[in-house]
Amino acid sequence: MITAILIDDERHCNETLKIELKRHCPDVSVIGSYTNGKEGVPAIKALQPNLVFLDIEMPWMNGFEVLQQFETLNFDVIFITAYDNYAIQAFRYSAVDYLLKPIKNDLLIDAVDKVRKKSQHNLPLQQLESLLHNLKDNRRDNRVVLSTSEGLEIVETSKIIRCQSDSNYTNIYLENAATIMLSKTLKEVEKMLQGPDFIRTHQSHLVNINFISKFIKSDGGHLVMKDGSEVSVSKSRREQVTIQINNLKMNS
Repeated sequence: MITAILIDDERHCNETLKIELKRHCPDVSVIGSYTNGKEGVPAIKALQPNLVFLDIEMPWMNGFEVLQQFETLNFDVIFITAYDNYAIQAFRYSAVDYLLKPIKNDLLIDAVDKVRKKSQHNLPLQQLESLLHNLKDNRRDNRVVLSTSEGLEIVETSKIIRCQSDSNYTNIYLENAATIMLSKTLKEVEKMLQGPDFIRTHQSHLVNINFISKFIKSDGGHLVMKDGSEVSVSKSRREQVTIQINNLKMNS
């Protein structure tokens, strides 16, 4: 029996993973489920699982910061990530297992099977340091690899004007007037593009602040982007949008 702990800030992802593990990997026993690293770290130390399913981008403490709380990792790690970019190459290079959201059952089974077949569960700290170094290098690269119905597209994040939700899909609008549709939610795309240049203005909109032309505060509030498009600003996000635009002016 493999004992496992799940750590993901999206509670429904933990619940779905728990169901899929029970259905497809019955020898995996979930002994704990947590939505942040502050709760997950002491649980790992107390319960000593064989395996941890770990989200990367979480508030307060991300997945790598969770691992840095341990002198020795005497458990296996399977990253659960919305990343679809160069960071994935870092995971492969460092021989760490990962699963992209939404998780496919066959890949979940394969990842658990790798854990099942391993004779040693310790992940050397040198290997973790290599992973962290590679991830930082890839983030500096300022590019993402987007998986579309036609294949993979390499995009510089500085060329992305805005992203707009369309149910479980997201349309990404680029500086060259091209549009890319991804089969990912806007929340997943927001995690991929996380950084100071991108701001959520509405439940349906994520924008690159460098492409904001005007902030019209009347009629409910909306942004005019440099490509002429208009983006709604929700009442609850208006103050944060104002702060970030003012910061942009101060730094320009």
